[in-house]
Amino acid sequence: MKKKASLTLIAMMIFSIMLTACGGDQTNADKNSSSDDGAKKQVTFWYYFGGNEETAIKDAIQKYNSSQDQYQVVGQYVPFGDMKKRLSVGLMGEELPDIVTIDNPDHASFAAAGIFEDITDRVNEWGQGSQYLDGPFESAKYEGKLYGLPFTSNTLALYYNTDMFKEAGIAEPPKTWDELRETAKKLTTGDRYGLGFAAVKSEEGAFDFLPWLLSTGANYDSIDSPEAARAFTFLTDLIKDGSVSKEVINLSNSDTLKQFSSGKLAMMINGPWNIAGVKADAPNMNFAIAKLPIDKQEASVLGGENIGIIKGNNVDGAWDFLKWMSEADNLEAFLVQTGYFSPREDVAEKSDHWKSDEYLSGFLEQMQSAQPRGPHPKWPEISSVIQEAYQKSFSMAMDPADAAAEAGQKIKSIINP
Repeated sequence: MKKKASLTLIAMMIFSIMLTACGGDQTNADKNSSSDDGAKKQVTFWYYFGGNEETAIKDAIQKYNSSQDQYQVVGQYVPFGDMKKRLSVGLMGEELPDIVTIDNPDHASFAAAGIFEDITDRVNEWGQGSQYLDGPFESAKYEGKLYGLPFTSNTLALYYNTDMFKEAGIAEPPKTWDELRETAKKLTTGDRYGLGFAAVKSEEGAFDFLPWLLSTGANYDSIDSPEAARAFTFLTDLIKDGSVSKEVINLSNSDTLKQFSSGKLAMMINGPWNIAGVKADAPNMNFAIAKLPIDKQEASVLGGENIGIIKGNNVDGAWDFLKWMSEADNLEAFLVQTGYFSPREDVAEKSDHWKSDEYLSGFLEQMQSAQPRGPHPKWPEISSVIQEAYQKSFSMAMDPADAAAEAGQKIKSIINP
């Protein structure tokens, strides 16, 4: 379908960098083709799930295709690193699927470019939007309208070595920042640090920083506030205490996993995807999961995928598939098979999969306070400023409050150029 010139211009400006990096060997998705029997209208679905996740998505597609006789979903794997480029180039060359998975912080950018269909009315008519947790649901919105639905979710929580806690005479995990600081000091000894987290200059580091910022009551658009400065100061003080390594600015979640598994960290901030890593690397370790310590309010950050419908293509078929995938039973089947958390509260409440697991249950509680990154069309630029700010603070190159103030001014210029 021919796109409006204005949408094309917007997309060119937003994604010009991506366009120059993209290869040109992709083929056009035929929107009017049918299945072999000629009876079903084809729905093309781009996803970046690999391995076991791809097996699960293929199973879901097969079940959907067998469940009705109107649409035939054809799945196509697109590597995560190529997805945004493919969508950008597709908009220019009219080579787009009907429906697509998207990393939730990128959703607003593509909605702003006009690539996604507004499905607000369809979701309202469906009547199940109220079942979603606030954080995931907000991640699929742009300017108050829904441009997709959350599909998978994850978040960050506190891992802690229970044996180290017992040896130090600590009865329970810290619940507040003050308790965390004292606990981290007690657990720091020799070459072991009390706490570790990712603060590398990347989206991964920004992901780990945001819970601290959000717990103060601040957010990316108020990062120059006294509340936000408290987050920078607190984490910098942990480094000054010696409870967090100065090398934290070079660490990823994988790095902290290795240090925690080898006994070099007593506590770490990490996600549920690394539970298996701890078990594999340290099968004899006794550890547990707790909610993140708080300043003013409970908070964590939201990770995961959303699904968006391409504007003007086979919207009816794409919505039928998305609605089917998002039904409680179908969604639960995919999430249990792949290890993600549910963006729907009713699915999480009724299933024993997360509640009965000693590790997943900790993350399940934390999901209640998980907030999206942004949402904002210019999130990558905003995130880059946040990364620069915490790196300056943690490396002692700038006073924490000054780093926060500088970041605030830069972000305001991005939001209101």
